[in-house]
Amino acid sequence: MPQKAKIGVIGCGSMANSCHLPSLSEIENCELTALCDLIEEKVNKAGERFNVNKRYTSHLQMLAQENLDGVVCLVEPDRMYRVVYDCLNAGVHAMMEKPAGINAYQADSLARTSEKTGKMLAVAMNRRHIPLVQLVMKKMRELTPINQVDGVFIKSSDIADSWHYMNAYVSDIIHAVDLVRYLAGSEPEKVATVTACNDSPVDNAWSSVIRFANGVTGTLKANYRTGGRVHSFEIHGPKASAFINLGFGSVACNATILHASGESIYSLAAAGVQGPNREKIDGMALAGSNQYYQHSGFKQENMDFINAILTGREPLCPIADAAKSMHMAEMMLENTI
Repeated sequence: MPQKAKIGVIGCGSMANSCHLPSLSEIENCELTALCDLIEEKVNKAGERFNVNKRYTSHLQMLAQENLDGVVCLVEPDRMYRVVYDCLNAGVHAMMEKPAGINAYQADSLARTSEKTGKMLAVAMNRRHIPLVQLVMKKMRELTPINQVDGVFIKSSDIADSWHYMNAYVSDIIHAVDLVRYLAGSEPEKVATVTACNDSPVDNAWSSVIRFANGVTGTLKANYRTGGRVHSFEIHGPKASAFINLGFGSVACNATILHASGESIYSLAAAGVQGPNREKIDGMALAGSNQYYQHSGFKQENMDFINAILTGREPLCPIADAAKSMHMAEMMLENTI
């Protein structure tokens, strides 16, 4: 087994420079070998910053000339399929930024290609990898049976312009769809969604209810016409409730777990103000950094990809599992009321 994985990166835009390249450059068992971008100025700038001398403007040329163990694909969603498909067929493991295609059909196709070629394809669902999320999920599963999971992902943006080439729900809100499904630990059986077009020619708000096969219920609220970015999740059970804050108008990474007292309290007015046992968790302290890419799962998902290459184990979010989240997103959009 090699001591280091030789990694190439396709796409040297903002996600690469702010999150993935800083992560890869810090991982001990990663050898950042080659970079590729259609725009020569971008690949040269990234190469100089991260000290990578092998630079390409053609991903096919990079795949042909470099003996890579894996490639991190960071191109725009509508161009991602072909790039990832080419990597797998070149005999190289790959990790693609979310979403896993522009629709579930592409995700299923890539899953088949991964199986056919015998090459791993991980999908960068970074919320799963956040140390805070992993710890809270572990604690909650130890504390209580889980009966409800709720997600919120709201922003302020004109998606008819910024997401002009595909549905923003599948491309962006997929983060929240995937994490609600991941935390619920099951597949959706029934969903219903109310949509709205708020000052927009396209849908930009969605409110969904979900019933999972294991009996867990869930909700998901997403809206692009709001006062600012809020990203949060709740996990509930009879013995504890967890509230995960991944942003409230600014960067955040913290959680509170309420431990049930055992008493039945439905009215503070009747019972008096009582404080359940509150456990607060600082996600930045847990990750050992206030750098966004380090506490928000980006470095962890790259580490997971590298370790999966070197050990042969399955990544946390393989393409077959990511495809299930794509199907869930489409199910939520198809079942509107």
